[in-house]
Amino acid sequence: MKNKIKDFTDLELKNEVDTLLQNGFIFHYEQNLSKDELVKFCRRIGNTDDDTAGWYSYNPKDNPDISMVMPGGLFGETELQWHSNGTAHHLGEFKEILIALYCKEECVDTVFSLMNNRDAFLELPEEEKDYWRSIEVQLNPIGHGIYGSRQEREMDDSLNDYIRVERHEGDERMPVVNTHPVGGQEFLYWQPPLIEQAWHDGVPIEVSLLQEKYKKVLQRTKYIKDIVFRKGDLLIMDQLYTLHRRSNIKDKTRELWRVAFDYTAIINE
Repeated sequence: MKNKIKDFTDLELKNEVDTLLQNGFIFHYEQNLSKDELVKFCRRIGNTDDDTAGWYSYNPKDNPDISMVMPGGLFGETELQWHSNGTAHHLGEFKEILIALYCKEECVDTVFSLMNNRDAFLELPEEEKDYWRSIEVQLNPIGHGIYGSRQEREMDDSLNDYIRVERHEGDERMPVVNTHPVGGQEFLYWQPPLIEQAWHDGVPIEVSLLQEKYKKVLQRTKYIKDIVFRKGDLLIMDQLYTLHRRSNIKDKTRELWRVAFDYTAIINE
């Protein structure tokens, strides 16, 4: 298989997506992509029209489907806690279940961690799977969100003009075990900073106790991959099968290009 993803044949692209669904992510290095080439590749897989982000100041006017993840851009320079695209949305309320991150400028002191929440669930005993299938949660923007502290949240103003998610009220809820719409496998969904209410078999339970159960299942070395982005690296991750976090950025020249998209193009072929 060619090393340069921009030269992939249709068959190679299909194999690439199969690998993405099998592993939850794909990773390539030394890609030397332009913004146009990155967007073109993502569009061969799905729709890159992120209608919630295309008009922000950190999205280049000539490539509005790209968000600049960097100090002074999207997500600033602080540490970010475990999350995935969608954050406070309930499943079905957002469509961009794939994220591409391309490294234009590196910071070798910044660690990006990727967690496979699908594999962690599938390897549980059946009794534990049944427990998680009986859990429901309500997600909302609460506290300092995906930031490590309120002070760090206040240091980053990149989300100040972001379209706000409408609060889920009353007993609006979603199951934490769901089936992937493309891959067809069950996965355990976790947005740790944003769980406001939780239920077990329809009965309210303490969120803090549920969070500890999540950690015991998911925060295990066998399900976590630590990455240091270097120039030319490309990561594409499925936001239903994985979560991610980031340490704070030391080198302020670090620059990642972020594209949010789905699987619709590859499915419709």
